[in-house]
Amino acid sequence: MNLPLPPDIHSGAFVRLDGGRVLWGIGPFSEAAEPPGEGVAFYINSFDLSDPLPWKIPARVEETSSPVGRVTKEVDISWEAPAPDSFAQVFSEMMAEIEAGRLEKTVPALAESGVLHRPGDVAELMVRCLEASPKLYPYGFWAGGEGFCGVTPEYLFIQEGRTLETMALAGTARPEDENVFIHDSKEIREHEIVAGTLMSRLAPYGRLTRSPRGILNLDTLIHMYSSIHLETRDAKSPGFWINLLHPTPALGSKPRTPETLRQLQEWRDRMLCPRQFGAPFGISVDGKAILLVAIRSLHWEGDHIALTAGCGVVRGSGLIHEWRELALKRRTILHSLGL
Repeated sequence: MNLPLPPDIHSGAFVRLDGGRVLWGIGPFSEAAEPPGEGVAFYINSFDLSDPLPWKIPARVEETSSPVGRVTKEVDISWEAPAPDSFAQVFSEMMAEIEAGRLEKTVPALAESGVLHRPGDVAELMVRCLEASPKLYPYGFWAGGEGFCGVTPEYLFIQEGRTLETMALAGTARPEDENVFIHDSKEIREHEIVAGTLMSRLAPYGRLTRSPRGILNLDTLIHMYSSIHLETRDAKSPGFWINLLHPTPALGSKPRTPETLRQLQEWRDRMLCPRQFGAPFGISVDGKAILLVAIRSLHWEGDHIALTAGCGVVRGSGLIHEWRELALKRRTILHSLGL
């Protein structure tokens, strides 16, 4: 199967939807503040939503199926493990804000740097995303010599008409620790902060229902999971819901104020976190919008590549535990992509 990948295609985007359907947008892209009512548009933005025209409308659209059934090649990347010093300092500052009562939760995100030794490996990384577990949503975007791709388990929302689905996905452990994990007060507190915040943000807009807290098993990691369903009173654009929900406390701060978001961005910059990590990434297909949370991802610029993970910090968090969680998540990404 011939896939529309670099270097043959200068710019493009893809996302795998339920049922193994993969939609590709082939550039050049035109830009808009909101998606058209018909056809396909991709949502691509930074974590701070700095792009006023984030909907990218491709010159053409192609569809393939997944898994792609392509024989994979070796990928040659030299990794350099992140130094703990910067994380320890940021963690200390976060805990001071929490102890002072100015923050209830926040999310440091730390990047591990690497070097790509062959330019063609970028296309191979995307193929490996598409061959990842059906429990995950592969996605990616590239333009010229930079881009990103990943395999996220989390969506910000799925909107069709006046129906909106979202999810609280917070709290992380290894599958073998599930019997202890479900009773862990710190993990439960972290999850309930996320779920409660989503419920409070959505409550003014219609009738809400929430599933009981459960476990999402991704084979190499488990997470606490709750689904939230909203029947809206009034029709709203995807942009309205993006600005209302992003960032959730799963990747942002609580309380979410201009001050706490600026502070979080400063912490992310100090830990070399790519600007697109944790941002909404999505697609609009004939009026149905699917917005993912762009985590479990690799970002590249030229031959430099970054592997980023985040962890939730609340009262009771410990430096060693969070450092290990970040390493566990990075290993999980590498395992998911056969790296």
